[in-house]
Amino acid sequence: MSQVNLHQFMTGAAEGDAITGHATIIRQWLRDLGWNSQIYAHHIHPSVEEDVQHLSRYRRKRDEHWAIYHHSIGSDVPDFLAKQQLNLLLIYHNITPTTYFARSDPMRMELARKGRAQLLSLREQTGLAAADSAYNELELLEVGYENTAVLPLPLNQEKFDLPLNETLAAQLQQSGPRLLFVGRLAPNKKQEDLVKLLYYLRRLEPSAHLYLVGDRWEIGYDKWIEAMAADFEIGAGLTLTGKLSQQDMVTYYKNSDLYVSMSEHEGFGLPLIESMYCSLPILAYGTTAVPYTMDDAGVQFYKKDYEALAELIQLLMRNDALRQRVVARQHERVRSFLEPEVRAQFERLLRTVGLV
Repeated sequence: MSQVNLHQFMTGAAEGDAITGHATIIRQWLRDLGWNSQIYAHHIHPSVEEDVQHLSRYRRKRDEHWAIYHHSIGSDVPDFLAKQQLNLLLIYHNITPTTYFARSDPMRMELARKGRAQLLSLREQTGLAAADSAYNELELLEVGYENTAVLPLPLNQEKFDLPLNETLAAQLQQSGPRLLFVGRLAPNKKQEDLVKLLYYLRRLEPSAHLYLVGDRWEIGYDKWIEAMAADFEIGAGLTLTGKLSQQDMVTYYKNSDLYVSMSEHEGFGLPLIESMYCSLPILAYGTTAVPYTMDDAGVQFYKKDYEALAELIQLLMRNDALRQRVVARQHERVRSFLEPEVRAQFERLLRTVGLV
């Protein structure tokens, strides 16, 4: 029996990137099923250059009729795939609206605009479009996709059952309450609104500390965040960690008191389910994909009333019974995103297009 090929394509690949992580897990699932499966990307960070192949190295085999493409931003990859004349299993991770970059990053704005246009052009080549959230599936339906499904990002439990960095854990225990947000520093993530919330919270809890974990992704945005904290005279309560090792990130999750999100655009919100798994209560602005990912778990709010939110945080810190109920419901919710459950969904999708 000849080996069957089913490869994945994406714009960029990097260690710690959610889409790269998704593709890596899918590749293992495919290999477990007996497929020859590689990941190809246009831009490859040195952290994954031994694990991901450049797009230029791809050569279509005679038995190849399908490919998996992860779409999240404009790039040359859709044009490349069109030339290969492959049927696509499209996995859509959403595209951040251009308005968030209009004043800060014209190049990023143009890539987002191009990505939106390519989402339309990909319809003809796509046999099945799988969104990683129900919110993203609605967007696919709005632009004319007919054969759609939801395939959420899976949580790899092994990556979050690591031993803690005990030195870092001891350092974190010296402050509190400890607020955490995980995500690249970018205008749509609204880290500046978390700084505003910290200002009001420190009026109630002077030792409160906000930890922003993630790449200093958008040029100048990180400096603006730090300048804002300095202007509010709360700089001592803010830490921008930059990108972390997996062990250190897990240590932050398990030594924080509350995960807080003010993000105004999420296609999925992977840190939400990571927080659920790590028993970290969540307080999140309920917009875009957040209500779909959280369902009735955690605590969602729909108005950025900073004083009221500061009081709510204080309540969540002091009311143990309430906190335990929130964590218990989050534990129930996260089961839907554990790898075995999502893998079963993926295999069902393959069956719908006749690949297994």
